[in-house]
Amino acid sequence: MHTFAKGQLIYRNSIPFCIVRIIDNDVQLENTQTGALSNHKLEALLAEYVSLYLCTATHQKHKNSRHSPSGNSIQDLTRLSDANRAESRRRVDYIVKLLDAHAFDSGKKKLEQAIRDISKFMNDKRAPHVTTIYRWRILFMKAKKNFNALFSNIEKRGGKNRSRLDPIVEGIIDEKIESTFLSNKSGCAEDVHTAVLAAVSLENTKRIESEWLTVPGLRTIQRRIETIYGYDIAVAKYGFKEAERRYGYVGLSRKVSRILELVEIDHTPVDIMVVNEDRVVIGRPMFTVVLDRFSRCILGYNLTLSTHGTPGVFEALRHALLPKTYLQDHFADLNLTWECFGWFEKLLMDNGREFHADAVTDALLSLGIITEYSASRSPNDKPFVERFLKTFNYSFIHKLPGTTLSKLHKRIGFKAEDDACITLAELDRLIHVWILSKYHMRPHFGLKNRSPIEVWRESAQMHPPQLKANAADVEIEFCEVATSSVQHYGIDLNNQRYASVRLSNLRRMLPAKQNQVDVKWPRNDLGRIYVWDAFENEYFKVPNLDESVHGLTLDQVKAVEKAEAGNPEIRRVTGSAIEVVNEIVATAQKDKKLKIRRKAERLNNTSAKNRHLPVPNNETVVSKSQIVDDATVMDSFEYAIESMSTEGGTLS
Repeated sequence: MHTFAKGQLIYRNSIPFCIVRIIDNDVQLENTQTGALSNHKLEALLAEYVSLYLCTATHQKHKNSRHSPSGNSIQDLTRLSDANRAESRRRVDYIVKLLDAHAFDSGKKKLEQAIRDISKFMNDKRAPHVTTIYRWRILFMKAKKNFNALFSNIEKRGGKNRSRLDPIVEGIIDEKIESTFLSNKSGCAEDVHTAVLAAVSLENTKRIESEWLTVPGLRTIQRRIETIYGYDIAVAKYGFKEAERRYGYVGLSRKVSRILELVEIDHTPVDIMVVNEDRVVIGRPMFTVVLDRFSRCILGYNLTLSTHGTPGVFEALRHALLPKTYLQDHFADLNLTWECFGWFEKLLMDNGREFHADAVTDALLSLGIITEYSASRSPNDKPFVERFLKTFNYSFIHKLPGTTLSKLHKRIGFKAEDDACITLAELDRLIHVWILSKYHMRPHFGLKNRSPIEVWRESAQMHPPQLKANAADVEIEFCEVATSSVQHYGIDLNNQRYASVRLSNLRRMLPAKQNQVDVKWPRNDLGRIYVWDAFENEYFKVPNLDESVHGLTLDQVKAVEKAEAGNPEIRRVTGSAIEVVNEIVATAQKDKKLKIRRKAERLNNTSAKNRHLPVPNNETVVSKSQIVDDATVMDSFEYAIESMSTEGGTLS
């Protein structure tokens, strides 16, 4: 018995060959495409088979070949329908049992009796006719006892997937799908059917009644559209770039080997309405988060009702870099610990204007951190922070009172403004509990069912977090950058005057016509600036001569200047700039329009920054916002903590 058989079809490097003759260990092959003959040793063909150069079972190519499939062709039973698989197993059972019983050698009557016995044994209510059994056996023997020949293909009968329409009608359908459906971003099957109906009717006006074309039904058009490739539809409706984003290959994300090697940052509006101290709705806060890619731990965040520009980015980064020692001051009753902090090597950002600001990139480079940007419209470049933001809103925020949910159409039967009862300080408190007691403790599939804090601690043993700069240096670097001239009276910046003895001494050492110095100024506090001393190679602090604006933001100072322009006596009446701001904010907070109240909170610079700073002398502070009288908010606190503990989290 020889391994190959005469007439068998094989493929060598995807080229079909037919076995012409076999003599001992010599095999003669015919190239079915060119007709060329070639002789080969059996051992060489077997070696090609093992190395996958030679294939004997490529049944997909038999459809285009003039040779019939050989007995060693393979069909995948799992690709058949349930009915076809059941029928295939039934045929094989009959043939195997009849062959084992030698029923084909005993005559027709005994064969019929054997079929009835097998049918009764298999509980087959309708036994196959003896002629059917003979036909199955012939197929089985012609295929050289390959059971694939017995597989059922009942569903292919009757011309399935073959068009019964006139070729002219088929051409009209294809043309209308192209011109009406694929070229129109809002095209649908009904539009195509209407266009086909009009085209066929026009064509019928040129024919006699006996030759009229049949108008296809709407379901026929729908079936044609269902066969169009999803990629082609996306290209036609959304453009090539969006189609590539939806259907392009998405490989594994960039791998990292330790904590703080690569950190991602992003922000999103929080899906909840918060209230002020008077329980009046003031809007949705903005959430900026910094996430470590290796461990998925949260390094820091910023929660604010003001803008999410560079100040929000700076505050989130400051929170991520520095130790969270403030927990013992502001959240001592919760007994929380936040181990995640330290200098990271690279920061991955998207292409928002606030991330491309020179102040951000320069500050990070000064701190020894490399900045990288993800590709435009490519959320998969920084997938972990994107996924966290969804988890944050869907798994946590949407369970709190006052949630807006993710989409407008989901807010059915309620108004988020009516249910809102949580202040920004209370939300900040809940976020701490959720991150430290649930998110960091929950096993992640991407971490091989380990929790983020577990991965952090394990990696921190080999690569402990580093503090590469002083906290004061971080505060200086996270400022806006400017260049200003030093005058005899000091420095003019943002319509404010800054002066000190050291600044005056620096001016004496500068060349007469080169009095420009580098200045860094914090947007959230115009009470001071930092001037670069090129002789001492350090920044030094220069205070604002107007002590009334100390602690005020740039927007607040501008609001005071605008108010003074309309009423020059307003500061004299109120007493100080901060009182002017408080009066403006208090008036806006009472407005009936949410838009005005939201602007008031932005002007008030309402954020969680003050609760993310340690208290001097380690004095424990319980702010007014933590003493909640509203029973609903207390219930939301208890619900959040309860749900965290029941889902595997812990408060310690």
